[in-house]
Amino acid sequence: MKTFAIKSTGLAPSVLELVNEIENGYLVRIVRKHEDWEDVSEEFMTRELFETCMRTGYIAELSA
Repeated sequence: MKTFAIKSTGLAPSVLELVNEIENGYLVRIVRKHEDWEDVSEEFMTRELFETCMRTGYIAELSA
């Protein structure tokens, strides 16, 4: 599973994990880490939106 850092201005780091690749996009898990808890959501992201986020630097792949 690939993991990506999400660009943010807050102190809480956020990551995007690719859960599954499907026909026209990806099932992703977004984890927003706070001091005492984590906010986790799973969503569908189109391939076009994912590629735009990569190209603009909004997300960047983390090394393993």
